[in-house]
Amino acid sequence: MQTVNMPYSIVAAAVFVGGILLFFPHTSQGAHEVIHQDTQTTTLETMVVTADRLREFATNNPAMVEAVGRREIEQRNIRSVEEALGNMGGVEVKQTSGVGSRISIRGSGKTGGVLVLVNGRPINSNQYGGVDLSSIPIETIESITVFKPPVPVWLGTGASDGAISIVTRGITGTREAEQKQIAKIRAAAGSYGTVEGSVSGQGKLGPGTAMASATGKHRDGKRTNNDLDSGNLLLHWDGSFANDRMLELDGRYLSSEYGSPGPLDNPTPNARQSYKKASLDARFSGAVGADGDYALNVYGETIEVEDQSQSGMISTLDDDKLGMKGEYNWNDEADRWTVRTSGLVENDRLDHTFSGRHSRITAGLGLQVDRKWQDWIVTGGARGDQVSNFGLNPGLSTGIRYAFAEGWSLKANIGSSVNIPTFGQLYQPSHGSIDQVRGNPELNKEKILSADTGVEYTWDKAQSVQLSMFRTETVDPILYQRGSDLIYRPINGDKAWRHGLEATWKYSFAAWLSLDANLIVQDSEIRETGNQLTYTPHLKGKLTLQSTLPRTETRLETSVRYTGRQYSEMENRKEQQLDSYVSVDCKIIQPFTLSDRKVEWFLNINNLFDTGYEIHYGYPDEGFFVLSGLNVSF
Repeated sequence: MQTVNMPYSIVAAAVFVGGILLFFPHTSQGAHEVIHQDTQTTTLETMVVTADRLREFATNNPAMVEAVGRREIEQRNIRSVEEALGNMGGVEVKQTSGVGSRISIRGSGKTGGVLVLVNGRPINSNQYGGVDLSSIPIETIESITVFKPPVPVWLGTGASDGAISIVTRGITGTREAEQKQIAKIRAAAGSYGTVEGSVSGQGKLGPGTAMASATGKHRDGKRTNNDLDSGNLLLHWDGSFANDRMLELDGRYLSSEYGSPGPLDNPTPNARQSYKKASLDARFSGAVGADGDYALNVYGETIEVEDQSQSGMISTLDDDKLGMKGEYNWNDEADRWTVRTSGLVENDRLDHTFSGRHSRITAGLGLQVDRKWQDWIVTGGARGDQVSNFGLNPGLSTGIRYAFAEGWSLKANIGSSVNIPTFGQLYQPSHGSIDQVRGNPELNKEKILSADTGVEYTWDKAQSVQLSMFRTETVDPILYQRGSDLIYRPINGDKAWRHGLEATWKYSFAAWLSLDANLIVQDSEIRETGNQLTYTPHLKGKLTLQSTLPRTETRLETSVRYTGRQYSEMENRKEQQLDSYVSVDCKIIQPFTLSDRKVEWFLNINNLFDTGYEIHYGYPDEGFFVLSGLNVSF
């Protein structure tokens, strides 16, 4: 790992960009876009410009994307951000035993490498690479957009394996805001002592609108020491000001205490963890004339982790982060040119009982230019991120889209990026029992080159077919070895590659019956050994059938998932092979009215046929699981 001092010129440049965005003259003419969703026509203020830009980019640009909006989230009774992502084509979310999720896009088994943004600001952890999604209540989500690699560099750094942009709902300027008060309650109970509930409400407060959401969950778990108690609170306020400016404030708090059972061959029935996280975000956005918009995110968060090992030894982690990210987007009047710029400054400081104190300063600038012709769109972007101890990290992306017939388009993309090792990989993980994993301070950063090309046919919003080929080459890939002491340790390999085909099909047989299908066929190799990359099966498939019974309005959903054989460590030893499996999940949602209140009863069944499989080596799925509850709107 090389040591390079942070050039203050880079930091100053990024701060300068943020300052320009904040004080840019606000000369908007007050034009607002009208967005049609469900059966209502809602006039949204500047605050949804992020969602609009992403929707436009996803529709018209070369990047391969998947998206889900508020209407589908409510229609399918999606209970969490993790569930919403797991329903999307080519996306898989693996929940850890405690807090945090490992996200796989397009069949990748890599830990980290997926950039997650909430209203434009990155929320990835520098400590463990995963993402804490449980602090984002599903009731606050407006849209989720998944970008498959190669990712446009204007979105940010750390997106070698994809990017996820989450846009939350503000209600100032909408019809909802005209109501004095809106409240929703959810309560559910299920297998293995699972009890969960949430309450959310919103109403006018001063010159803007306030929203609050609280959730709680308890589970005993099927395995010994796999229990969990967690709760989170969100407070949100948004308001509009002169010249189409918008201010959004978000405060979040999450507290969780849970067991860390360990794998079956190295159980830790007495290992425990507690996790507390508090964050505060401010977002200032607005329009610049009729052709531009800007946004500035300022954020801070603090995390406290206490880790008790099987032996009773206790370690602690304190993680404090401050950051600022600015964006500016511009379109010419003829809508032929689009320029997207972004700047980021972030300081992350950690103090761990065993590995000591560490800090990481990141400062980056990004630029992307899109050129549109009648049937063609060409994009090109570049960014540079200066990271403490890892020097300057460049990123490039370019793509082309050709609409060769009505509804038909060809897409091709290529990009290069860098993946910086997390603190957990370099030193000591504190997001999982210390009995299982160690760090390696000699790790080098990964250098990734990725490309894809494909054809897409869309004949309306709900119906499309997409077929794509993809390939990723990685230099110095971070791989995990498991020693005779049953401890995993990361090392750098020489080179690795992964390539394959992905097919996605969305089809509506009728207004009451639809199908979503996704299939990934891939191969991978660690060059120096010829072995397969870990958690990278040759075949993955997902099929979801949704229907609505016309008379009763009962909504039914069945999902079938297939995952092929895979390995949990780089040596591909047979004893650590995970067998292929098929699992089936079902949902029933019945709406009705109770005392003039809208109510939904729901029943979720996971792993209907109690298939025995492991989500990670030594961590079996809980099997047949039932959850039932009510949603009530006031």
